[in-house]
Amino acid sequence: MFKTIRVKLNERVVIFKNGLPLRAYGPGRHFLWGWHLTEQRWDTDKLVFRALAEVRAVLPEAWYREVTVGALERGVLLRDGAPALFLRPGVHRYWVVDPSVRLAVYGIAEPLPPLTQELEALIPRSEYIDVTVQAHEKGLRFEQGRLLGVLEPGRYKLWTHPEAQNHIVTVDMRRTEVTIAGQDLMTRDKVTLRLTLTVEYAVEDPVLATQKLTNVRDSVYLAAQLAAREYVAGVTLDELLEGRDALTRFLEQNVTPKALGWGVRVDRVGVKDVVLPGEMKTLLNRVIEAEKSAAANVILRREETAATRSLVNTARLMADQPILLRLKELEALKDIAGQIHEVRVVVGSNTLQALLPAELLGKAGQA
Repeated sequence: MFKTIRVKLNERVVIFKNGLPLRAYGPGRHFLWGWHLTEQRWDTDKLVFRALAEVRAVLPEAWYREVTVGALERGVLLRDGAPALFLRPGVHRYWVVDPSVRLAVYGIAEPLPPLTQELEALIPRSEYIDVTVQAHEKGLRFEQGRLLGVLEPGRYKLWTHPEAQNHIVTVDMRRTEVTIAGQDLMTRDKVTLRLTLTVEYAVEDPVLATQKLTNVRDSVYLAAQLAAREYVAGVTLDELLEGRDALTRFLEQNVTPKALGWGVRVDRVGVKDVVLPGEMKTLLNRVIEAEKSAAANVILRREETAATRSLVNTARLMADQPILLRLKELEALKDIAGQIHEVRVVVGSNTLQALLPAELLGKAGQA
């Protein structure tokens, strides 16, 4: 039986007779004679191919290459210098009928090659990690759960694989403020109030912080919350309101050392707000009003006493010096004259003696 096959430039064909590989054919037009002939055709644009050993035996060695990628290796097939196919560990066979096809093998214990856009799109993300540690962060590199080192800010690209799973954890080193709002607390004298606190902290030792804590913010929050409850439960309402600085010092003394043991530096702990129940506010306002009223009465009485004492002293002085009393009378007449523009005093000799001391009248008569 006569048969004709046509093979394209990017194809290769193996002819079978009675199910057994007979011969391989490259591009062109081929005439075959025989019975029970079948064919297997490959597209060489698909660089990697599979074939049985008996079939590979009839393929010319110049058409393909066979390579074994080790467990700690990864391969990239390139065509015309551009990445075309990624190869994981195992035995691979690929066409080399295109002379521009070549294989690059990378050891995963070595640094990752420069990631071009084409290579980044080709390599699965499960095969490598690409992490950027920002300027305000520190990076912790782990391999198989074991800490390998602390990374400074920068971009890091590493191979990862089942035998050596790598990952990088970034830790924010900036100062952070957390508000502990709406804490319902009870004082020693059974007064319920609502307390709001603020805590400013920063991670100082990223290794210690990640090993000791699952969440830095939550741990600092809880430490300040428990310290505030402990302090408020031991003081009365008056002591709390009068000694807010004491509460701040207590919080700093309790929270700061505990946080340092976690690798966290606490910069400030403060009381932001104290909210009392409505009826307690009314009662305190009444107490303050009564205290202010009592203080005002004390001041008023003190001033009245001082004024009375001054009047007594003035009266004694005028009793000892009658001329001063006369001068005061004349001064009063002067003030009255200033208000009504004119004062006329009609007196006799007896009245004149009453207005002026005898000593003055005697001197006037002599004159």
